[in-house]
Amino acid sequence: MQDLYIYINKNDVDTCLKYGIKLSEYSNKILKLQNIEKRGIHAFLSPKDSDLYIDENYQCIRVNTKDLIIIIYNKLCENTSLINEFCCDITEYTIGDYELPEAIICSSILPENLSIYNKILDKPLLVQNSREFYYEKSINDILDSDKFSKYELYQMLLILGDQKKVFKVEKKENLKLYKDPINGKIYTKRSN
Repeated sequence: MQDLYIYINKNDVDTCLKYGIKLSEYSNKILKLQNIEKRGIHAFLSPKDSDLYIDENYQCIRVNTKDLIIIIYNKLCENTSLINEFCCDITEYTIGDYELPEAIICSSILPENLSIYNKILDKPLLVQNSREFYYEKSINDILDSDKFSKYELYQMLLILGDQKKVFKVEKKENLKLYKDPINGKIYTKRSN
């Protein structure tokens, strides 16, 4: 992973870009790993992973990860006994391994590793939203494992669609018809 994203108060952006970001000044995250507190700068794998993406008071900064000490962890496991199983060095992390991945940068960041992230003209992102990518990857892994037949998945999706009121359901003879009101497509299922 070549880049991470941090959010800096707009008043501090010019200073950070000019002089870098000292860990001692900008440390804003403490992560307890194996009874040791790791202090660092909170970072994200994608700009949209943070609620600050739409906050006008903050600027998203792209951080080149070269020569930095970085830990990736699953936010869902933070403050639980599972955190040690769901954290790793950035070099060991594969995109999509954690449901809610976040990072902690445990070293100061030189100015040459920093640049302003431009929402419109920046280089393309590998992942737009880490959580959605995790779900997509996990679903594909489950499908590829052939543990569930296509029939079973089809049945589950129809049941879920019925529960969520996504479909208009009708019973005719020994069939249930699931009609998608948006595109008019009708799915069939044998009725018990």
